[in-house]
Amino acid sequence: MIRLLTLMLCLLTFSAGSQAASELPTFGDASSGIVSLQKERELGQRFLKSIRAQAPTLDDPILQDYLEYLIYRLASNSQLTDRRLDLVIIRNPTINAFAAPGGIVGVNHGLFLHMASEHELAAILSHELAHLSQRHFARQLQEGKKAGAVNLAGVLAGIILAATAGTDAGLAAMSTTQGYAQNQMLQYSREREAEADRIGIYTLAESGMDPRAMAYVFESMQRANRYSTGNQVPEFLRTHPVNRSRVSDAYNQTANYPVESFPQSLNYELMRSRVRALTSSDIPGDIKYFEAAIKDGDEIRRIAAQYGMVIALTRDLKFDEAKRYIRRLRSAYPLNIPFRIAEAEIFEHAQNPDQSLALFEQALAISPGNYPLSVNYAEALVAARKPHAALDVLVPFTLQRPNDEYIWYLLAEAYGLANNIPGVHEARAEFFVLNGNFDQAIKQLGYALPLVRQNFQQSARIKQRLEEIWRMKDGG
Repeated sequence: MIRLLTLMLCLLTFSAGSQAASELPTFGDASSGIVSLQKERELGQRFLKSIRAQAPTLDDPILQDYLEYLIYRLASNSQLTDRRLDLVIIRNPTINAFAAPGGIVGVNHGLFLHMASEHELAAILSHELAHLSQRHFARQLQEGKKAGAVNLAGVLAGIILAATAGTDAGLAAMSTTQGYAQNQMLQYSREREAEADRIGIYTLAESGMDPRAMAYVFESMQRANRYSTGNQVPEFLRTHPVNRSRVSDAYNQTANYPVESFPQSLNYELMRSRVRALTSSDIPGDIKYFEAAIKDGDEIRRIAAQYGMVIALTRDLKFDEAKRYIRRLRSAYPLNIPFRIAEAEIFEHAQNPDQSLALFEQALAISPGNYPLSVNYAEALVAARKPHAALDVLVPFTLQRPNDEYIWYLLAEAYGLANNIPGVHEARAEFFVLNGNFDQAIKQLGYALPLVRQNFQQSARIKQRLEEIWRMKDGG
């Protein structure tokens, strides 16, 4: 229970706040007296494992790459000093995002479905980065000493349930935390939210994005709330209300910025179509949706709808139709990586692995080492039962992206096909570590150890890793 409460304390979500940001004092680094940056990093890594264990994640290299690029663009123009960031995409259609100490950023895939522009998505992300840069976790702990940290943990335990499960369980958990302490901590939260709004708006402007997007997000949420009743109110708005004061504060803070016209982002619209096509269970309905968008949308949305159509048709096994759409897109955008991957995947799903692999190899010759291209190529190699080639692609990424659970998952698959059983167990162990399942990780390495008795170097490496995982399990 103590470990669980510690993890619950890590979460700061995108939530309500109305106090004018200009009234907030500068906190400085006095928060280091409560919890060090290194301790925050350790807590953040534990929290990330907890999230992966509790919530369904969307492991998609294309979406991951897009969001990482956008987050780092914002982070480079933020007040963050430690820019080691870890992103997790939650498979949840509701509007939500959160930040946890140590550089953990969580995003529900529902943001792509509901945010009208890349600028609005960036507004939510910049707000979350402001929570990190201002060290709101440490500041909340300091103020929590006055009201009782266990009560704060109860509030945040409810929030994490709402953020990951999207059910009334979170609301029920929060409703059990009563009294003066709860009211005090919610007041602190409103102050922190106002500060995050102000700093987030500055980050947007410095990143060349629309600073008014923060106000647009709040306005759209307010409208959604106005026309919703009872159980139809979105989960986000039940736990994170937006009032007129917060909207007006956001507009007031942008009064000195020039009014500009920002073009649509093709990449963002492509990601919106991708999310819809990948996460929906109604493929025929998606095809009709994309058909209508191709017919009636503006130029950027027509292109994005064609891309969504390719994915939906591929999922529906209508490969000839999918090829017709992708040829048009590839002709207009020959170097676009999502289009290249979509074309290769048509052939992969149509049981034409040679053509699929050839397309990936052509693309990688132009963009060597590209993350989404490489991972999707490795997937195709595994599907084509060419595990050694897949290992050549994946092993370097375990060094570049050691926190990427999907890399380790694919690596285990490739080792299995290559009949490298110790490799299977080691890769599975790392996957389980990233998901906070230390017992299973220890079992996997226990299976591997007798198989490498004659290999001193490999045996020593596994023993050392076992010791490290035991320390993680014991909280060290």
